[in-house]
Amino acid sequence: MDNIDKLIGKRISEARVSRGFTQEELAERCCISISALSRIETGRNSTSIKTLMSIGDSLGVGLDYILYDLFPSQDISILSPEMQEILFLLKPLAKHDLSFIQKFLELYLSK
Repeated sequence: MDNIDKLIGKRISEARVSRGFTQEELAERCCISISALSRIETGRNSTSIKTLMSIGDSLGVGLDYILYDLFPSQDISILSPEMQEILFLLKPLAKHDLSFIQKFLELYLSK
């Protein structure tokens, strides 16, 4: 998972820099410490989906941008049976349907 954490961090860092945010500005927007954001961006720490959603929302990118193609598409056996079932159900959906589900989950988790 260490490599995945680095890739996630790299994508977050690239999105932050391209939007002209400092780590301090992004950390403040996401209500996390600068050191926590730094550890996420360098891949030294994993973070929760809720934090990733907050970061993505602050940067104007979705989880699809942050997580796209990080897990081997052919080998989902490393995931829990529940996650495998979710991926099986999501795979045939159109992009606008996936976007709706993402927004729904964001609203649900923000409560």
